[in-house]
Amino acid sequence: MKYLQLVWLFVGCAFTFSSSAEIQISGYGSIIAGKTLGSVDDPINLGQRRDETFTADFYDVGQYTNDLSFNTESILSVQGVYALSSQFSVTTQVVAKGVDDFTPEVDWYYATYRPTEDWTFMAGRRNIPMYYYSEFSEVGYAYPWMRPPANLYWWQITQFNGVHAMYTFNWGDTSNTITSFYGNEYSDDNKEMGFYEVLFGGKDSTRVEENWTSIAGVNWNVSGSLSESVFYDVRFVYFQHELERINHIVDADNTMLLTSQKFFGFGGSVDIPNVTVLFDFNFVTRDDVLGTEYPTYLVSLVYHYDSFHPYISYSKADSKRTEGSLPTAELEEHYISSVGIRYDFLPNIAFKAQIDRFVDQGYVPDGWNYHGDARVVSAGIDFIF
Repeated sequence: MKYLQLVWLFVGCAFTFSSSAEIQISGYGSIIAGKTLGSVDDPINLGQRRDETFTADFYDVGQYTNDLSFNTESILSVQGVYALSSQFSVTTQVVAKGVDDFTPEVDWYYATYRPTEDWTFMAGRRNIPMYYYSEFSEVGYAYPWMRPPANLYWWQITQFNGVHAMYTFNWGDTSNTITSFYGNEYSDDNKEMGFYEVLFGGKDSTRVEENWTSIAGVNWNVSGSLSESVFYDVRFVYFQHELERINHIVDADNTMLLTSQKFFGFGGSVDIPNVTVLFDFNFVTRDDVLGTEYPTYLVSLVYHYDSFHPYISYSKADSKRTEGSLPTAELEEHYISSVGIRYDFLPNIAFKAQIDRFVDQGYVPDGWNYHGDARVVSAGIDFIF
């Protein structure tokens, strides 16, 4: 019922907006079910056992346990683009997620101005283009897997309010787009950080603010061919920002983290006959006395046979401290190995099934193994309209 209310509300508002504007309505969605397969020693409550827990979505804390769930990753989104002229348009996107009880939320709203074929300017709210799949990470139909690996897309902030400037050009035999962006994001009650406060016994914490300011960066997308049958598309990205994290505590002084972060990334795809190679390598550094670093990477192979696309993938996330009195490389660390298949049984609908194995390699003596190992099976459909 909430799905129908969302769609009709959005469509009704769109057509009421302006009878003279050109309006395009589109959308995407996923209906996914999944569960974990056993129990593990509880890394938080020593001496106890608990269900395996697999975090499929760090940002929204979408998790699978041994109870079959349809809410963890199911989603519906409707997007409207109002073309007020051939050069100017306004885009709004409404999303309803199962992990939020399908409560509709306007998560994108931005204006686009294209004065020439080469230049595009956007202002408003969009995803931060930090990973190769960041700008469509929730559009399941757009990639082969059930989801982009959760331990790669694991940050507390994924969207921001800001401006983009894009320049498109050809260089030799390659197509290029360079995008610069700047903005801020203020998360007054950050869901992911609040979850971890409770997980580690922070019952006196009322909320956690996560503020990323002065987000400034650039990415460069290059596509071309190496031969008549080998094609590639790659993206380089760099951005930096100021980080302020405030933990609000009952009857006590708030705790605060102030630092800055730099993000370096290189990702893309290479298509050869019947096979696609997907990859994403990223390196985040934090300007603190500990010299904190977060290296992550993904490698995936997809085989194409008619409408069937079996695949395997491996993603690794790590955190290190390179400075201070106790530099150590043994902190949070884990990998996900996955195998699955995608079947495009209709032009706009794909069925997927996937098995994931999450292995927690966090440093046990200091409690960095708080995720715990997990195995999960999931299946569902992704669609666009």
